[in-house]
Amino acid sequence: MGAILLLVIVYHSFYPLYFLSIKDISNGKTIIEKVTSPGDNLWIVFINSVEGLPVGDHFIVNDNYKMTFTETIYQAPYAGYIHQERAKVIAPRTIKISSLNKPMEEVTFYAGYTFKHMLFLNGNWLPLYEVAQGGDLIEVKVKSCSRLSLFLKK
Repeated sequence: MGAILLLVIVYHSFYPLYFLSIKDISNGKTIIEKVTSPGDNLWIVFINSVEGLPVGDHFIVNDNYKMTFTETIYQAPYAGYIHQERAKVIAPRTIKISSLNKPMEEVTFYAGYTFKHMLFLNGNWLPLYEVAQGGDLIEVKVKSCSRLSLFLKK
């Protein structure tokens, strides 16, 4: 019985935990780091600097704990030009392109100066600009760590 308990403890010590990490890497500041699971989703909403029109990019944590770019919704004078086979008009000059399913090791973007990016994690707004400022490089990724290494860091 003691050997089984020891095996369970060892297994849980080395079993990885996955974290969604959003950092301002320009300044080495953490915006949020939380345990994540498949299905967690993140929207990055911003104003396109060229046309000055809104864009929303949607990412989901997939079953392999990778960020997956799944869809984009945008307004543009050329709406529908890119990925015409998947483009769906959802409002005047507003296109939704779904089923992109592009796994990504990380997502990076520069925080806007004039038009501020908005982040929504599982439908909850994240206060990006309480930590970052315009021009800072933001990195979003899923990282793993064993429970033992987390325990040893404390």
